[in-house]
Amino acid sequence: MKTCGIIAEYNPFHKGHIYHIQKSKEITQCDCLIVIVSSFYSQRGLPSFLSRHDKTKLALKYGANLVLELPACFACQSADYFARYAIQSLSVLDIDCLCFGSESNDINTLQSISLKETIDPKKNINQNQKLSLKPNDILGYQYIQHCKAFKIQPISIQREEAFKSATQTRLDAYYTNQDFQEYFHLEQNWNSYYPYLRYFLQMSSPESLAQFHLVNEGIEYRFIQASHHKNWNDFLNACISKTYTKARIQRTCMMILLQIRKEDMPSSFYGCRVLGFDSIGQSLLKEKKEKPIYTRFKDLPLFLQEVERKSKALYTTFSNIEDRMIIYDRY
Repeated sequence: MKTCGIIAEYNPFHKGHIYHIQKSKEITQCDCLIVIVSSFYSQRGLPSFLSRHDKTKLALKYGANLVLELPACFACQSADYFARYAIQSLSVLDIDCLCFGSESNDINTLQSISLKETIDPKKNINQNQKLSLKPNDILGYQYIQHCKAFKIQPISIQREEAFKSATQTRLDAYYTNQDFQEYFHLEQNWNSYYPYLRYFLQMSSPESLAQFHLVNEGIEYRFIQASHHKNWNDFLNACISKTYTKARIQRTCMMILLQIRKEDMPSSFYGCRVLGFDSIGQSLLKEKKEKPIYTRFKDLPLFLQEVERKSKALYTTFSNIEDRMIIYDRY
């Protein structure tokens, strides 16, 4: 069985994602298409407009055969770690190839980029390498690097400008009718979450905040100082600097809200958290039944049980959602 993986966010799901799913199947001629998706919280540290249940349902409806979850602790990371954790998880199923969208669609150029010996971890790849890669190409570069470790073939698809980006779709969602808007939970945003974060920051010492994952380089002092602001945007703008980007602040704040501690974070994640499948996906799971594949909450490692419990508790504070594994009947 030839298998192809897709790494996705679906925040929110739009027509470009349908194109990605269908084009990946067309190009690779795979027998089984596997999507690994960030669930409650995204790579940029944003609450997701779509629940993981609806992301799974839509992915399966439009052609995926198996949907896996990238838990919040692994999803809310910089591009390098986001790619690393997702591909490590997909590697459990021994996928043959990974298909990703690319603005340049020039996989040879992306493969040829070699990192300089001196790298400033505070800067992204564009700043370190004096490049001008666009967002999908930045992720694509990281995917290619991590695919090498697992002998997975990276394949790129031209990013079609006709399709709005997820960022633009999120902005438009508040003002116009959108495809799949019936699935949107617009209350899932940092304006809703900020009162809880603000209270926690004001009740915490710098030393207690410093125990949480991604809290380093004194950012805890900046957060506490900025927490006198009564709304999210003012807090965020007070924290942004050359060192602390918007995305980094959002990711770090999410780790604080979810209380994910540095000492608990594993350096690797070799496992599959299953969200849904059709008959083809089920056949693949049966083939790989000796692998670390988790279909039930009680089977998850204890750390991931805690992440699941906290993530779901926080998300459902603002949205009443359906949340169950989906067995999709394609016929």
